[in-house]
Amino acid sequence: MARSKKIKIGIDIGTNSIKLASYYTKKKSNKLGNLLKFDFLEEDVVKEIREINETHIMNGLKVLLAQVPYKRADINVGLSAKYQNLFFLQLPQIASHELKQALFWELAPLLPDPVDNYEFDFALLPQTEKKKVNILLAVIKKNRIEWLQKVFKSLSADIKILETSTLPTIELFHKSHPKFSDTVGILQLGGSNSHYTILDPNSHPEFLYLPFGGNNLNAIIAKTSNVAFVEIEYLRRGVLEMSSNNEPLSALYMSNTNISKALKDMSLTLRKLNFRHFYNTGQKVSKLYVTGGLINDSFIRAFFTLSEDILEIPSEIWDPIREYYPSLEVTTGNEYQFSTAIGLALR
Repeated sequence: MARSKKIKIGIDIGTNSIKLASYYTKKKSNKLGNLLKFDFLEEDVVKEIREINETHIMNGLKVLLAQVPYKRADINVGLSAKYQNLFFLQLPQIASHELKQALFWELAPLLPDPVDNYEFDFALLPQTEKKKVNILLAVIKKNRIEWLQKVFKSLSADIKILETSTLPTIELFHKSHPKFSDTVGILQLGGSNSHYTILDPNSHPEFLYLPFGGNNLNAIIAKTSNVAFVEIEYLRRGVLEMSSNNEPLSALYMSNTNISKALKDMSLTLRKLNFRHFYNTGQKVSKLYVTGGLINDSFIRAFFTLSEDILEIPSEIWDPIREYYPSLEVTTGNEYQFSTAIGLALR
């Protein structure tokens, strides 16, 4: 009897949408999968982002999971934390069954609240020193995920791993670039926040939480142009060509000094972290990899395409869809934003 397919599903619950990546593996066969998205804005579920609640998310999950055989799948879910929640730890070699308990005690002095208030997940990174284990650790408050566990229980689905969004993206980069030898930066641009990670094969990674995303841009433009928040989102996605004020998106961007300031401040923050890493290790960040749904905005994509002038390092727009789902057609505006979901599915 032929062995049944192993189905793995990654679900990235973002601010504006839910992304699902399914991955099927079968012994001695090719890998197949689907990429699905439920978009709160496009479905006219809400008028403003802050109106999204648990009911909207559960309905979105039902729509997506109805399209995949999820009841016999391993499901990994990612949530974006609104704070810096990643840690790097280096421990002596330890038995795998003792590792989680050891991490529990290592976390205690790093967190502002009792460690019992948090769920945590971890990934093993490539070894850089003999007899040492490199561990990337992510934490999230339990009260942040209790409602989500109830949602999946109502769907009769089992969550075996629950983690935050940046961890699987970094793991995915290691899978995609197993032999990278230069120090690189990974910038993940999202709806409500962004994350920057420096990966150095000779040193520990560094992380930076950035309170910057597509919703920030929407709010800034909407305030100064007197155009509705959701209308700006549709303009940025290319759904609308002109605003109700009869202006294209480019004009709204170019006439807004606050947008220029926000981008300049972010690039300066990245440059400062790059310099600090060089000062501490002697290793320069040689390349920037940029991913995330915000890259679908042509203005933002152009900004980072010119990052050699802005950040003083060359950049590459990183879209793992091309590598892991080469035969799937992705509609315009849906590229770049599945890196977290794909990373979750491949865990």
